[in-house]
This record gives sequence, C-alpha cells and structure tokens, in this order.
Amino acid sequence: MLRLLSNGMIAILFMSSIEQVSAQDAVVTFSEEPQGQVSVQTSPPVPKRGRARSNYESSKKAMNGDSRMSQDNDYVDVRPKRTFGHQLLRHLDMAVGLDAQTRALLSQGGAVSSRYATANSPTPGSPYLGGSQRNNVSGNLRNYNETEVEVGMPLWLPGQRDAYEATVTTGVQEIDEKLSLRRLEVAGLLREAWWNAQRAMRDVSVARTRVSTANEIGKDMTRRVELGNAAQSDALLAKNEMLAAETELAQAEGSEKIARVHYAALTGGTTPDGTLEIVAPMGDIEEHPALRAPKAALARAESQARLIEATPVDNPDVGVFGRSEHNNQYSDLFSEPLNPVAPRVNQRTDSGTIGVRFRMPLPTPGRNEPRAAEAAAEIARVKADYERTKRFVVAEIKAARIALSAAQKAAKTAEQRLSVANEQFELSRKSYALGETSAFDLYRVRQIQIEAQRMQANASVSVGAAISRLNQAQGYAP
Repeated sequence: MLRLLSNGMIAILFMSSIEQVSAQDAVVTFSEEPQGQVSVQTSPPVPKRGRARSNYESSKKAMNGDSRMSQDNDYVDVRPKRTFGHQLLRHLDMAVGLDAQTRALLSQGGAVSSRYATANSPTPGSPYLGGSQRNNVSGNLRNYNETEVEVGMPLWLPGQRDAYEATVTTGVQEIDEKLSLRRLEVAGLLREAWWNAQRAMRDVSVARTRVSTANEIGKDMTRRVELGNAAQSDALLAKNEMLAAETELAQAEGSEKIARVHYAALTGGTTPDGTLEIVAPMGDIEEHPALRAPKAALARAESQARLIEATPVDNPDVGVFGRSEHNNQYSDLFSEPLNPVAPRVNQRTDSGTIGVRFRMPLPTPGRNEPRAAEAAAEIARVKADYERTKRFVVAEIKAARIALSAAQKAAKTAEQRLSVANEQFELSRKSYALGETSAFDLYRVRQIQIEAQRMQANASVSVGAAISRLNQAQGYAP
C-alpha cells in the first residue's frame, strides 16, 4: 500500500511539474521502470559553460555575464557557467576535431592571416633589379658603349596600406565566425545522431519488456492448457505473441547498433550514453553564429570597398639607376704624317651618371568604375543575406519553442495513457485468471498497452530532441 501511494505521489508530482517547468529551464533524464515504462524527469538546470567562439589562433573563450531574469514568462534566463555532467561539449570537441570542413577553414584562416606580411612590408610588391648594355656598331658613334643598372620598388598610395591591413583583419574575423558557424552545424549533426540513437535504445527497451511479458504470459498459458483449463488456441496465441516480440526485439537491436555506429563515426568512437544537454538560456539574437558570419562578411566587403577607393591607380614605381658610358673616337689624321703605318689618335670619352626614375599611372573610369561596382554589389548581396538569415533564425527559434511545448504536453498525455493501459492490462489478467475474459481479449488489451509503451517512449525522446532543437535554433554550441 505504501509503495502504491508513493508511486501515485510521484506521478502527481511529475504531472504538475512538467506543466510548470518552462521550455527554457528543463533538465530531461530518462529511467526505465516496470511494464516497459520510460519516465521523464525534469529539474532546474545546473550551471553550465556558455557558448565558446572558435578561433584557429586561440583557444575557446567562455562568455561572461551575470545571471538575469528574463521579462518573458516562458523561460528563466540563467547565464550558464559549466557543462559538468553533460556530454555535448566533450563529444562536440571530438566531432569538430574530425570535421573536414573545419580543417579546411583552419587552413584558409592561416592563408588569410599570412597576408599580414604584405601589410607590414614597406612596399606593396616586390623590389626589382634591372640593367641594360648597349654597343653601337656603325655611324658617327661607332664603338659607343653604355652600361646601366637600376634598382627600384613599387610604393604604397596614401591610405592604401591601412586599408589593405583592414581587409586582412576583417578576413581573419570572417574565418573565425565561419568556424563558429561550422561548429554549430556539427552540433546539429551530433544532436540528430544522438537522439536517433536514443530513440533506438528506447525501442529496444520496449521490445525487451514485450519479450519478458510475452514469456511470462506464455508460461501461464502453457500451464493452463496442460491442466485443461484453456484451449490449445490460447497456447498458440501466446506462441504467436512471443515470436512477434522476439522479431521486434531483433529488429530494434539491429537499429540500435546501426545508430551507435553512426554516432561513433561522427565522434571518433564515443557512444551516445548519458545526458546530452539542458535548455540553454536565450542570449542576444545578434550573437547567433548564423548572424555573426554574414556580419563578418559584410565588414570584409566594406573594407574591400575602402581599399578600392584608396587605390584609384596602380602603385607607382620609384627606382635609382647608375649608367657608365665610354666612346672610342679616332681622328682621321695620322699622328705622324710622314709615317703611313702610324696608328690613328684615339680621342676616348667617358661618362658616369646616377639618376632617379619615377612612374605614376593615371586613373581612368575604365579601370575604377567596374571595381567600385563589384564592391557595391557584394555589399548589397551580403546585407540581403544577413536580413534573410535573421528572419529564418527568429522563425526557427519560435518554431522550436512551440515544438518543445507540444512535446512536453504530449509526454504528459502519453504518461497518463500508459498508466491507464497498465491498469487496464492488470485488470484483464485478473479477469482472465478468473475465466471472465478470453485469451483473445487479453491479448487485445496487451496490444493497447504495448502501443501505449511505444508512444510514451517516443514522447519522452521527443522532449529531449525538442530541447536540442531549441538549443540549435538559439545557436548554442559550447
């Protein structure tokens, strides 16, 4: 009697608490009970670590902030501090470490940050070394020789260097936000795989309970047939139910193994056991990774437009050159008029020159207008993408809250139905033992109980999946 009273009080407490616990502060845990029942328990959230930003240059940075009470009556907004006891953070780190797109973004971030070398360079391009050699072979300047060597480099335009460095900085920030967004996407894959595995595990639990109950009823049927208190058809019903239960169990165990394999492939071997997460508090919508990424892209596009504005012409060149000249000029008169074989007089001239060369390109509409138009088009595209993404994020958060509320309501109803089905089955077993009902009626009630067990198990898993969907919609990826 005391046990019955205790169970009844627990059920009443559960039904009242599931209405009061909001969609923002529920902790969902599962436990198996007799008759294949899988109970859902809710409790206030434990402190947990906030969302951390991904960065290829630094470790995760935890969000700081004071706990606050939201004005919305639908949830209690408590700033999370730790994720102790929950598997999402640990498993997500494993999954992100194996993600190919994350590795590609890390490499891309290194490539973008390497452009700081150009921003810190005194010249926007490579210095050059040139030279020339000239020798006249005919004419009045025959035997004229000229050798020239030149060293030069391109120059930064006014404001161009700072504008270029800004494009590198915004490019690095864009990669950082893309990493955060990719982490959220991996978290979505992880959550989906987790709850697929949990649903398969609940199906196995229900199937095992069905096998156990079918075995128990089958033994009782066999004993009654042997004593002559039941017909052989009752034993065949029991055998049919036993075979059906074993078939369902085999299928459920196969599905569970497949779900575990998929989850292990995502995390590198970790199994989906324990508690995944609780409802995360709703933060500023502008801090959502799906919105931070287009905002970073907009900052990068604007910095690129400023660089184009600061570069109306190609970079000018400045160079220093040195030139050496000499010329062998021979006189037509002999040095000794009476000696015809005497050599002619060589009036050699030499010259050394040092100079500076400067080349300054001129701006033209054909060069500048297409570049400015492309930059403006990119800014317009990114702004439109941001507005569209924000609308979808707000709608997804709203839909996830509605889904969580519906899942909690369905779990409450499924719990009540299972309680009624259990009581109905127990009464049918007693009636069958007294000969008041047939075996066929008993198994018909048993099918109702099995259906109620499945519905209750699915509803309990749906609550956890709805919590994960809400966290995903809010952009929570610790």
